[in-house]
Amino acid sequence: MIRQLRNKKFWRERSVRERRLLLMMAIFLLIGFVFFTLIEPALGGRSFWQQALPQLRSDRAQMQALASQLSVQASSAPSATGERPIDRTQLERSLSDSAIKTSSLDISEGLIRLRCSDVSFDSLNQWLQQMHREHSYVVTDVSIIARERAGQVDASVSLRSLSAKP
Repeated sequence: MIRQLRNKKFWRERSVRERRLLLMMAIFLLIGFVFFTLIEPALGGRSFWQQALPQLRSDRAQMQALASQLSVQASSAPSATGERPIDRTQLERSLSDSAIKTSSLDISEGLIRLRCSDVSFDSLNQWLQQMHREHSYVVTDVSIIARERAGQVDASVSLRSLSAKP
């Protein structure tokens, strides 16, 4: 490449001092180009990850702790295969313990349908969570209508056992 430059008219017209200055400027521009396209982004990325890494590590530790808690809860939950279905007396006792009075209650083959009026939303929510935790029932359909009093609702809920065939 330098030989080609020596043969060019532009290069031959320059004095030795101008050639050195042009060569130095070309080298300086090349170094600047390499620095700003290759080195500077790598250094910037490195500092970014050094700042972000402690937070990412704490997030990872928190997720691992939650995963271990979930695996412990999953192993302590009743298995869907060996579980016997809940009977009406157990269900009524559970509802009365949660201060939920039903206007209708229907139990059939792993399905529970209930209607209740003027119940506490918190009590209903806690009861649904309890049914999921203790008996592996999931909500399949729910209709909740707010009452005039704060926290009171009318609800219609359908639950299905995870062990029941859909």
